[in-house]
Amino acid sequence: MRSTVSLVASFICILIGDCTAQLKTDAVKIKTNSSKGISCYSRLEGEEGVLESPNYPSDYPSNQDCNYDIVRTSSSVCGIRLYIEDLNIPGSITKGGDVCVNDYIAVESCVPEGGARFCGNDSGISHHYNFQPGATAIRLSFHSDSSGSGRGFRIKYKMVEDCSSYFYDIVPSGIPPLVGSATCFTRISEPSGTINTPYHPKNYPENLDCVYQFVRTNPNLCGVRMKTIKFELQSPMDTPFGGACSDFFHMPSCGFLCGKMEFSWFARYQPGATSLEFHFHSDESIGLSGFLISFEQVYNC
Repeated sequence: MRSTVSLVASFICILIGDCTAQLKTDAVKIKTNSSKGISCYSRLEGEEGVLESPNYPSDYPSNQDCNYDIVRTSSSVCGIRLYIEDLNIPGSITKGGDVCVNDYIAVESCVPEGGARFCGNDSGISHHYNFQPGATAIRLSFHSDSSGSGRGFRIKYKMVEDCSSYFYDIVPSGIPPLVGSATCFTRISEPSGTINTPYHPKNYPENLDCVYQFVRTNPNLCGVRMKTIKFELQSPMDTPFGGACSDFFHMPSCGFLCGKMEFSWFARYQPGATSLEFHFHSDESIGLSGFLISFEQVYNC
């Protein structure tokens, strides 16, 4: 029998106040036909602004790949809040109900994709995403194939200077029984290898906060390919809002993973980022065997 897996998006849906207020923005739109297949590009440089699908509010064209770079306006900015004012992107969803395929708008640096890839008609909600260390922008990508079309999207964004609710600055804990002499922080500069919970395959300790920092040793590195060898955390708790993870693994501001599962994904560096991070947390309950995950730093995305 397939184990229950909880994927809980770590963004918090918050309706933004006066969404009709005039926005201060400086957007540069460029249309290209590059060798990488990007058919349109927008660079948004204001503290607030708007991004729209091609031809909005008319139907967007088929077979489009567009990038939108939301530029970090200062070092005090830690993230962005996206308010989906209008979303009309017909598209199918994977069998598990997590990931949009065919047509979608996505925050391309987020994994798992289910927490940051949007389709359908989910208008009127907001999401928060963190800047990676050293990042100069957060990139959103829009993709359409030949299966159909829709009105597309209109999304407002705003720079954020307080990301304390979104695991922006995690303090690694000590590792029992080594508290005081070792912290649960792993800095990874190797081109390939594995990461794991403390003491894996034995049970991980309770009350842990571990940070796994992948260092971008070359600006031509574009991301990290990761695949589970073993993944077993505490199962999700049932709540009126769905499953909730008490022990979890995640990329901060993207999505939580817990339970017993398998995954293979590609975590992208944001433009200008010097590293990207993952976080593992355990509560006061007895731990399980945890995880062993293989990785490979990638040049060709």
